[in-house]
Amino acid sequence: MAAKHNILFLMNGAKPPRGGEFLVFYIIVNLNKELFHPIVIYAGEGMIVKMIEQEGIDTIHVPLSDNITTPYLGEIIYNPIKSIIYLINFFKSKYYFRLKRVIKNGDIDLIYSADTFSKITGGIIGRQFKINVVGHCHADFSGPLFTNRVGKFLKIVDLLFLNRIIAVSEKVRNCFKQNKAYSKVVTIQNGIDINIYDSSKVDDGFLKELDIHRDQIVIGVIGAIEKFRGHIYLIEALEKLKTENIGTILTLIVGTGIEEGNIKKIIKDKGLDQEVLFLGFREDVPRILKILNILVLPSFHESSSMISMEAMAMEVPVIATNVGGLPEVIENGSTGILIPPGDVDALYQAIKYLIKNPEVRKKMGENARARVLEHFTIEKNVRKTEEVFLEMLRGV
Repeated sequence: MAAKHNILFLMNGAKPPRGGEFLVFYIIVNLNKELFHPIVIYAGEGMIVKMIEQEGIDTIHVPLSDNITTPYLGEIIYNPIKSIIYLINFFKSKYYFRLKRVIKNGDIDLIYSADTFSKITGGIIGRQFKINVVGHCHADFSGPLFTNRVGKFLKIVDLLFLNRIIAVSEKVRNCFKQNKAYSKVVTIQNGIDINIYDSSKVDDGFLKELDIHRDQIVIGVIGAIEKFRGHIYLIEALEKLKTENIGTILTLIVGTGIEEGNIKKIIKDKGLDQEVLFLGFREDVPRILKILNILVLPSFHESSSMISMEAMAMEVPVIATNVGGLPEVIENGSTGILIPPGDVDALYQAIKYLIKNPEVRKKMGENARARVLEHFTIEKNVRKTEEVFLEMLRGV
């Protein structure tokens, strides 16, 4: 049997898990172990690292202090003093030299960098040891979040430090069209574990836990509570729906974030306390999706969307904004409804339509799972990612 290829996965590890972190986890644990031997180097131990270790994957802890792993990128780039302090802390940590020793002794064939910090360190070390570096790009640089200095910095990092860029949607890949290195960008749509996100395998006990009646309409919005996620527009749509005589509606807001306090205040001011329930960060997302009638994604920016795929796999229709890579995931009128971002009336009308037409919801849910099975399984994602790994190992 041919020798296995040692793939080094570099990651922060301490970051709060989002779609990108879960995607890396899925790739690592689902790699063909007859071809690849994954090794994970992490700076801090968070939820994803613990999940990886539980799967028996080899891990190496090269620690970094919180003053290096946790600062928000925008704060560093826009503040020269913080930039200098950050660089001083980084060089004092001797992280690069410790990482270099590990790689030198590890017979590494390929490096996968899972975040911006890892792309920079991995890219520099990859050049030194003549090892190719691969990483995902989750940013739609044409969107409102990435038109400033931060976006330009992130794009430069991907172009300079990665030998192959994996875009999570065609929308993201097209952001590189004007660059000479466009040929090294390939699109691989995100994938999910359809065995975990399978309505027939998940109980609906969450209804009882939350004291929800089965005749209630349950709407969910799942993800970080940040301004660009558009929670405020869902709240305004709910305010309009409250005046309609279309049954009892309960909205579950799942996640945490810097806008949480503001959103809670708005809900209270609008008298929607009884109609909205905050669940915070949850690890049991399939159980939440099981009891939803509708998932709403009112974002202004989504390069792709793991949660939309997860909801679709659970046969939940999705109402989402027509931004980023969402139109590549959701088929308007078939698996969900696409609306303009920031359009409260369109969101209100879409929710109202699905509430009044349960047979449409059911059909959309069935279509949604079928679409996920055809296009967005983790098996398809990992096999395509393995093809990229093998191309880089062959020097293609």
